[in-house]
Amino acid sequence: MNKIVCLLLALSLLYSCKPGSSDRPNVIIILTDDQGSVDVNVYGATDLATPNLDRLAEEGIRFSGFYVGSAICSPSRAAILTGLTPHSAGVPGNVSSIPGNAGMPSEITTLAEMLRQEGYTTGHVGKWHLGYTPETSPLAQGFDYSFGHMGGCIDNYSHFFYWNGPNRHDLWENGNELFLDGEYFPDLMAEKAENFIKKNKKKPFFLYYAINTPHYPLQPRPEWREYYGSMDMPRRDYAGFVSTADQNIGMLTALLDRLSLKNNTLLIFLSDHGHSYEERTFGGGGSAGPFRGGKTSLFEGGIRVPAIISWPDRIAGNRVNNELVHSIDIVPTVLAACSEKELPPYLEGVNILPSLSSNEKLPERTLYWKLGSQWAVRKGDWKLIGLPRDPSGTGKLDPEKDRLFLSNIAADSSEMTNLASEYPLLVDSLITEYLGWKNASADDIPEMLVEVQNNALGSEISMLTKPSPRYPGSGQGTLIDGRIGSRAHDDGFWMGWEGEDMIVLLDLKKEIRVASIVARFLNNPENWIFAPLEVSFSYSLDGKAYSRPVTLPGGNDLRKAGIRNISVPINGDIRYLKILARSIGTNPEWHSSPGGKAWLFCDEIIIK
Repeated sequence: MNKIVCLLLALSLLYSCKPGSSDRPNVIIILTDDQGSVDVNVYGATDLATPNLDRLAEEGIRFSGFYVGSAICSPSRAAILTGLTPHSAGVPGNVSSIPGNAGMPSEITTLAEMLRQEGYTTGHVGKWHLGYTPETSPLAQGFDYSFGHMGGCIDNYSHFFYWNGPNRHDLWENGNELFLDGEYFPDLMAEKAENFIKKNKKKPFFLYYAINTPHYPLQPRPEWREYYGSMDMPRRDYAGFVSTADQNIGMLTALLDRLSLKNNTLLIFLSDHGHSYEERTFGGGGSAGPFRGGKTSLFEGGIRVPAIISWPDRIAGNRVNNELVHSIDIVPTVLAACSEKELPPYLEGVNILPSLSSNEKLPERTLYWKLGSQWAVRKGDWKLIGLPRDPSGTGKLDPEKDRLFLSNIAADSSEMTNLASEYPLLVDSLITEYLGWKNASADDIPEMLVEVQNNALGSEISMLTKPSPRYPGSGQGTLIDGRIGSRAHDDGFWMGWEGEDMIVLLDLKKEIRVASIVARFLNNPENWIFAPLEVSFSYSLDGKAYSRPVTLPGGNDLRKAGIRNISVPINGDIRYLKILARSIGTNPEWHSSPGGKAWLFCDEIIIK
């Protein structure tokens, strides 16, 4: 009998140690917003106060090669919460911040839904930015509790959307609009996170703590602005906002200590992507350290982020993990820690717990990214970017030679030297690797700059409607320079009009016999770019008496990205040519941001 009792006791102890028992860890994901790749002291910052994140790194594991799913907000968040790359999760770009617009498809399963099935209480505090309808809200995506803003950014005191008009209040608790005018949002987040933990301390919980700092508007706590008072802007307010986030994180970890929850809490900290160079953040403030790029870029500074995991009961601390890890690994890792069930086979990430607890090497794999016209693939030490962009301006990108950009990250993580011309076979191999990814398309692969015969070369061109200075191409002459660009709107060969028609006038300087005219337009809904509704061509010999306009339809399928060539036969002598391309004006109803100003992009007007 004593042997049976001992055996039952042993089995009971064994069972109580398994994931899925009452000893299952609490899970907290802390996500900062627009924090630079090295903007934590333990990552190399020398001018910041980040004592709480530094302490967290001492207690856990710091990652030196942690990537996120995208270089902008919504797709990165989708990857973190689903274990899928953004395109697989249905969030290739930022979703709308306008109420009534959907975001991540409701049929996509989130980590919150998975953990709730395991008996976890789930909470969201902070920024959402994954949908602004009841069906795509946090409460509909697996969270029992939600507090924060649904759009991309808010003023931290008025809680109004911080981008453009019309002014919209954006603060919600459990689906109900909450008016707390003048109260500081980081303080509110800290309070709500603390209340959630206290309320659920006796049972397993999952808290998604999506802190909106240091995203613009840069509004640090006053004491931090004073602390960094000797710094120049924008580093001063950015640094203050990073320290504000660090302070919030310190309050949360201190609470876990007081409640004796820290040891059995799987805490994951990371930034959603690199720091911003946007005008709203005064052109910078953050730091990517040795890396190139930042937010919106697939260079390392846009997608390599600070990341720390702590779980004192299971993971030895004060270590650095040098493996290549991706944010899609978070879901399978958390599920492995919290559930005895097999991982869902559709997940694209891997369980990294063996690498954390016993230093096992992760299996070799290829990582992929796709953002607008940019894409990237990393295999081993090599990384290839298609149609790269660099908002940091740290190095000049040649619009012709750098359409495919190859780097050996182990040898040169700065990505300042393009090795594509030295290793053409490797480039071809990585392109083949990329095209094997289910979200890739052959249309993604940029052709080298194509020169075309254009009888408009040397003509005088006048813009009768003013193009945007943001996308000037190589000057207005780019429309008739005989070189046609890629599908990337920002490759230096496109001119853009925001919400306006394009009207241009060409003076060919002499009468010539023209067989046909071709105008090239871009259609890229993800970047709010649409082919014209219609294009009208009229011509003249003297610049006064013009022919009756020939009007042709523009793009017939505005949902599909690509280049639209609008061609009209002439078969006559002309000197002057007037082209009117009628813009769609605003994004259509089916777009992720309906009603926003649509862009019209033209690259080349070819006279044959």
